[in-house]
Parts: sequence; structure tokens; C-alpha cells
Amino acid sequence: MSYLGREIHRSYDEYGAIKVFDDGEKRYLTFATDTEQSCVLKSNAGDLQYEYTRAMLLPLLFQPSAKRALILGLGAGSLATCLHQHCRQLKLTAVELRQVVIDAAYQYFQLPRGKKLQVLADNAEHFLRHAPSGKHHYIFSDLYGAEDVDNIQLQDSYIELCHQHMHNEGWLVLNCWRNHRNDGDLVDSLSHRFQHVFACNTQAGNWVLLASNMTSLPSRTQLKENAKNWAKTSGFALPLSRMEIVQSVD
Repeated sequence: MSYLGREIHRSYDEYGAIKVFDDGEKRYLTFATDTEQSCVLKSNAGDLQYEYTRAMLLPLLFQPSAKRALILGLGAGSLATCLHQHCRQLKLTAVELRQVVIDAAYQYFQLPRGKKLQVLADNAEHFLRHAPSGKHHYIFSDLYGAEDVDNIQLQDSYIELCHQHMHNEGWLVLNCWRNHRNDGDLVDSLSHRFQHVFACNTQAGNWVLLASNMTSLPSRTQLKENAKNWAKTSGFALPLSRMEIVQSVD
């Protein structure tokens, strides 16, 4: 038996295997290896289990009343499930490369169905190039394969495509890895397009980048108050104290 628990599902596509494990309390999605890709608490699928996914939600503290969000890279759907549960005003679109991953998210991870969550099987870059330009308040990009982040997520052309689909006051969030902190080109790509760039390091090694052109940022006091309200209503905290300024132009 895997350290993740009992294997309850396995399927294959052109990219390899996906597996689902159950340890009684949680379920885990893995790709070719047994390295965790996603984790969902069975008793409350909207309670995010990874610090990096909580870090990806930090823009909610800056813009709590946003209306549209785009998720690039669904995985088990924990981020989509959380937003669907706690941000009822949001209209969500999620794009996932692999249909087998989408199927598993619905069958094993409680991904909700409904008019406010549209899930599409597509390559994220292809979607951005061919979909009508949207005005998303949040774009969450979490493109990972079995071993590492998808290199396209680090490219200037990809960041430009995301920028074209954003609301003027919107936020772009990229889940990267600690070794990308030395990638000056990535930071430059964001800095050239966004007035405000923040980063959040997690204990597990993720490096989450958050970028926006908001004309007026909330004060630190207001952010702390918003964080307190979020924790009260959702049942878990967002790692505001770990967020650092990379660039902020008044």
C-alpha cells in the first residue's frame, strides 16, 4: 500500500497514468509517480489542504467582490471547489489539459457541477489564444506535470496571453517552485506588465507569484481585517504574513 493510502482508481491517457488514493480522511491525486498533485479533505472538499493553494487565494483579500475567475490547471479541483463554496458571486471557468483528470475530479474529489463552474478540456495556452478575450478578475495558473511546473507557465508569451484576458483591476497568480526565484526573466515579464508584484514562499517549496494593476491597494490594516473575515467564514487562514513585495509602484 502507498504511503498515501489505498489506491482506489487508476486510468491512462496519452500523457501517462493518473491515480487516486484514499487514506480514510483524505483523497490524493497523483500522476505518473506517487508524488501528490492534489489533496482533498473528504468531509469538507472546500477546505484547502496545501499552503500553496491557500497562498493562491491571497488576491481575495485585495478584491473580495470580484465576479469572474479563470483557473488554468484543474487537478483534483480543490481550488475550484473552494471558490465555488466560499465565493458565491464568482463565475468560474476551469481549463484542464487531461479529460481523465476532469473525470476523476468529478467522480472522486467532489468537484461541483452547476452554472457557475464551467470546466473545459483544453491546453491552457491554446485556450488563451483562441477564447474570446475575457475580463477575469482572477487568473489562477497552476500548470504542473508529473515532475515539475509546465515550462509554458514561465514564458513571457504565456504571461502576455494571461494579461490579455484580465480585468484592468485583476490579479494573475502563478504557482511556481523555489528554484524559479532565480529566474529574472519571469519576474521581468511580470514587472513589465503589472505595477504590483508580490510573492509568497511556502514551507513545502512553492513560490507563488501574484501580480496586479489595481489602482489603489488596500492598507495593511484592511488586508488583515479581510484575512480575519475570510478565516472566520471559511474555517482556514490565508498566509498573508508570508506575502512579500517584489515590486509595487504607486
